[in-house]
Amino acid sequence: WFSFTRGLDTLVTLDIPVEYMNRDQNMEIIDTTANSVRLHLSGSGPLIKSLKPDQVRVRIDLGSAVVGHNTFSVTQENVSLPPGVFLKKVEPQNLDVSMDTPVKKEIPVQVDWVGRLPENTLLVNVRLDPERIQIVGGSKLLEGISTIYTERVPLENILKSGKITVKPILNPASLKIAPGSKDKITVEPEFK
Repeated sequence: WFSFTRGLDTLVTLDIPVEYMNRDQNMEIIDTTANSVRLHLSGSGPLIKSLKPDQVRVRIDLGSAVVGHNTFSVTQENVSLPPGVFLKKVEPQNLDVSMDTPVKKEIPVQVDWVGRLPENTLLVNVRLDPERIQIVGGSKLLEGISTIYTERVPLENILKSGKITVKPILNPASLKIAPGSKDKITVEPEFK
């Protein structure tokens, strides 16, 4: 009977989140090509039917990662499975991970105006509080950022109120406002 049942493997596909381990404390993950991988698994019918996703783990060791682009292969060694369950295939087989060193940078704030002013009205001055905010992010990423924009400010609304408080838009989302720096900007325009 053993020789007959061996051929009756059951197949299952699971999407499993990737766990990153042993990251250098001075580096951060900036981007990855995938946050989870699809595993094609096989085993006996009852074993596969009782298999739960939390019994399967995918771990990538970032101990050898460098600042910049890194490629890691997802192999049998990275996948932890219960006894009797076998790995048939992994999608994707390689994960690209971008690493960078976080730094602080003080960046000027720019209001993102939308709409039009009424005829014969001129925007002559804008006071911002604060005019600059400190951002924390990857060093390579912050090199290319010279301005932080606010969320959109409709000109017709601010003409009525005279002062408005808005949030800065951090793009990409991996950027953060530095501790101690304001996370809201007061916009006070002067019209003529």
